[in-house]
Amino acid sequence: MTTKNLGIEGFFWWFGVVEDRNDPQKLGRVKVRVHNFHGTKVDTITDDLQWAFIIMPPTSASYQKTGLAPTGLMVGSTVFGFFADGGEGQMPMVMGSLPGIEDKDP
Repeated sequence: MTTKNLGIEGFFWWFGVVEDRNDPQKLGRVKVRVHNFHGTKVDTITDDLQWAFIIMPPTSASYQKTGLAPTGLMVGSTVFGFFADGGEGQMPMVMGSLPGIEDKDP
C-alpha cells in the first residue's frame, strides 16, 4: 500500500459495525465491517478486515502513549468514517459512533 495518493482519490464515506477491538499493537484500533463494502462474514472473514484508526480530538496528543485512549468502542458498536485511500478501502478511519441496540435477529 502506498500513501502517495492519500486524500486525492475522492472521499469514500461509510457506516459499519465493529467486529474486533483486540489491537495487537495496543493503538486502540478496531476492525470494522463496512456496510455495502465487505459483504457478510462468509464473503470477508473478520481476520481479513483492516485495522481502522480512530480519529482523536486535537486535545489528545495521540503520540508515544500520551493523550486519551480511543478504547470506548465495543464489538457491535455502529461507527462511521471514511477510507483515507478512497476506493482502495485499505485505510479505514473511524470518525465517530452512533447510538444503537444490538439486533438479536439480523
